[in-house]
Amino acid sequence: MPKNTQILILLTLFSSALFSIITPMAEEISSALHFEENQVVFINSIFLMVGAISSLFWALLGDKFSRKNLLIISTLEWSILTLLTILSTDFLSLLIFQIIAAIGFGAALPLVFSLIVDLVDAESRGKKFGVLSAVYVLGNGLGQMLSGFLIDYYTWQTPLLIVSIFGFVCTGLLFLVKEPVRGAKDKLYKTIDESALGLGYKVKLKDFKQIWKIKTTFWILVFNFAMFISIGAISSFFISMLKKDYDLSSTLATFFMILVFGSQVPSGPLFGKLGDKKYEIDKNGRIKIVLYCLIGGSVFYIIAYSLYFISNEISIAIVFLALSFVGAFLFGGIDPLTQATLGEINPPQIRSTIYSLNYLATITFGRSISLLLLGQFFLIFNNHYSPGYFILSIMALSCILLLIPILKFLPRDIENIKSMKS
Repeated sequence: MPKNTQILILLTLFSSALFSIITPMAEEISSALHFEENQVVFINSIFLMVGAISSLFWALLGDKFSRKNLLIISTLEWSILTLLTILSTDFLSLLIFQIIAAIGFGAALPLVFSLIVDLVDAESRGKKFGVLSAVYVLGNGLGQMLSGFLIDYYTWQTPLLIVSIFGFVCTGLLFLVKEPVRGAKDKLYKTIDESALGLGYKVKLKDFKQIWKIKTTFWILVFNFAMFISIGAISSFFISMLKKDYDLSSTLATFFMILVFGSQVPSGPLFGKLGDKKYEIDKNGRIKIVLYCLIGGSVFYIIAYSLYFISNEISIAIVFLALSFVGAFLFGGIDPLTQATLGEINPPQIRSTIYSLNYLATITFGRSISLLLLGQFFLIFNNHYSPGYFILSIMALSCILLLIPILKFLPRDIENIKSMKS
């Protein structure tokens, strides 16, 4: 794997750990800083919303200035603020440090996705986005693992300190990245001379008009938004759910989380590669695999979260673990295929902005709403998480309806783009 890609993947790993690192310690942090446990859900949600809003500004800058330099600045910023978070003494100070850290955090995904599109051949993008999706899941899991394992032995500040140190390491490594020419790997769009599209390029209103003419883009954004409202909170509070609802220890709950969501590490690249092969013979191939993953993942989740067990009921716990594992494995195939499709059908000069819009309006706002919904369900169901997980899984299944217009418009949009090129 090329050095550029390795560094970007490493950055994705540690930046994605940021938003998950405090949630497994919700009980411990709220006790240490003297506020209610459900307020950690609020902090996590606000962190994601601020990151989403800032991502749009980073992406607009990324379509005008060097994406590499912007990543260096943003990574250094969140590393410093994550380090300062350990100085929090109450709810307000923790919230403020997290909000400011989220500003730098917002740059990572849209700029990394934009760079990856220009580093990878079109035929391999599904697989590469599968790797990125897997690393994103690993980073989410890394944050939870650090918190879940260390909180039994150290204070809540220790995991934050570790992530901030690796953030400084990533900042240094980014200086070694060589920024690719925009559109260099495109087939649907002509390669664009960097002298005409580089540091001086400015995103124009007509660019956005061109985007919204591509109906597939609109419907993918809508689909991702609905999907992350449905399942965005599920991995974030999985450890807290097992501790609170099923009376598992923090260490055992963390092992469960690793087993379940570790399934998405191979599934992202696997379904991404499968989608690339299907795409060669059927322009709807990637989206059809998304459909199969969505149906299967939702059904397995619904069954899993309808179960109830306590820590000494081993047989039911194994069934729950198996169902959750398969559900998470299938859901792991969805994101890389929609990301690869966005990269394929949108012009190179505004891809940073497209990925930011996807990150802002769908992934992050959707996840934030999911967290707020889960927080409300937590209160409604007498401080239990699993009923909310069950409801969110049913909502995910209903997102099947939003794939219908994507399947309809994607082949047409690809043919229209080809005709414009010719």
